[in-house]
Amino acid sequence: METKAKQIFLWFGENDFEIHQKLNFWREEFQKKHTSLNVFYFDSANLVSKDKISAEIKNALQVNSLFGMSKLIVFRDFLIAKNKISADINELIADSLIKLSPSFFIIFYQAEKPETKSKIYFELKKLEKEGLAEIKEFKLPKADTLTKWILTRAKKRAANFSGEAMELLSAIVPNDLWQLDQEIQKLANFKKKEVITSEDVGLMVKGKYNDDIFQLMDAISAKNKKKALRLFQDQLDSGAADLYLFTMLVRQFRIFYLIKEKTKNHSLNSDELAKELGLHPYVVKKSLQYLKNFSLEQIISIYRRLLDFEVKIKTTNVGFEVLFDLLIAEL
Repeated sequence: METKAKQIFLWFGENDFEIHQKLNFWREEFQKKHTSLNVFYFDSANLVSKDKISAEIKNALQVNSLFGMSKLIVFRDFLIAKNKISADINELIADSLIKLSPSFFIIFYQAEKPETKSKIYFELKKLEKEGLAEIKEFKLPKADTLTKWILTRAKKRAANFSGEAMELLSAIVPNDLWQLDQEIQKLANFKKKEVITSEDVGLMVKGKYNDDIFQLMDAISAKNKKKALRLFQDQLDSGAADLYLFTMLVRQFRIFYLIKEKTKNHSLNSDELAKELGLHPYVVKKSLQYLKNFSLEQIISIYRRLLDFEVKIKTTNVGFEVLFDLLIAEL
């Protein structure tokens, strides 16, 4: 018995970068084979007139193209409850799925999980069981696979990363593939096919984690007040907000505490710690380098002081820049 090819697809998930990449590939390949006039795109955010959009969707779903029988029809965010697609449009699309022309392809895509009470979703599930539809969730790569993702994108961008540079980049910009792709392109342009080092990443990329934070940790642990204040000011001068630096310091001392607690009674290597604590391996490796300079009591004391500062920041007009000076003065 001949197996029918899938014609209908529902792609959703927080990894909207991969969804857009796949959608763009389909659209480009379809246009090469047919024509852009055979590609129809509907966004639930632009459904102004119900009658007009119903007519346009009905026209797209009918076999009436002057440019051939094949069509690619894309529906964005049509299976999200808050968007409140009208019952008429919902039924129109759902009914069309059952009697879809064999040369038509339909893609539904969105970041949010689909509304399961929708008639469209009900028909999609039935067609999925029959092997005629695909429902796929696109998840963000985890920390242990993110460097592989960077390597794949780097090859496409003709960027040559050192291993440490890849680890650092994945730690600086975790879970934001759009920014990661832009940073890879920026670094590729900067080095022009030369090897991209961790120093290049530190120089060019600002993200959720910055390697300079560890230099600040080093200065604090050594009670080098002058260096700590200079590094803090350097960060502010480079455009970092004091609230961002506060958040990074709180996060880092919390990581120090978690690692100290985990290794108090038995030793674990960096990979084991990263897995148990759900942290990026690079962050754990760097933390271990500086952690030996802090006792558990020091970590708890500074962490509590930072939490006290959080209350002051939220309840007074005092910024973290002033409070940081106070923290350093007390070392």
